Amino acid sequence: MVTEQWNWTQRPLKHLARVLIVDDYRGAAVATAECLSLDGIQTRVAGSCAEALEIVRHWVPDVILLDLMMPQRDGFDTARAIRESAAASGAFICAYTAKHDAFITRSPDSALFDGYFRKGASPDRLVAFLRHLSFCDSKAAEAH
Repeated sequence: MVTEQWNWTQRPLKHLARVLIVDDYRGAAVATAECLSLDGIQTRVAGSCAEALEIVRHWVPDVILLDLMMPQRDGFDTARAIRESAAASGAFICAYTAKHDAFITRSPDSALFDGYFRKGASPDRLVAFLRHLSFCDSKAAEAH
C-alpha cells in the first residue's frame, strides 16, 4: 500500500497559518495555494529554489510543501538550502511529490524532510493533513 501522507519526525508546529508551495509546475502550485487559502491558510508559491529562498527572506512559512523533481536544483538541494537559511531553518518541510514515500526515506538526504504528502490526493486530504500537524502541536503544547 502506498502511503499518501506521513509526518515521520513528529516535530511539533506551534500553529499553522503560512504555507509555501515550491513546485516548478506553477499551475498546480497556484491551484493548491488557492485551495489552502479557502481554508484560511496564508500561502505563497515559488517555482524554483532561488524563488523559494527569496520568499523566505521576507515571509517565513510554518510549512513548506516542496516538490522533489525540479530542474536546476531539485527538492533535496532546495530543502538543504532552506535548512541553511537563517529565516526558515525551522520550517516544517514536507516532500510534496508524486514519487512513493520510499523514494525519500531511502535517500541519504531524507533527514532534510519532516514529512511527506503525495501529490494527487484531494485538496481536502491536504488540508486535513496540515490541520492534523497543527492539532498535534497544540495537544503537545497542552501536555507540557
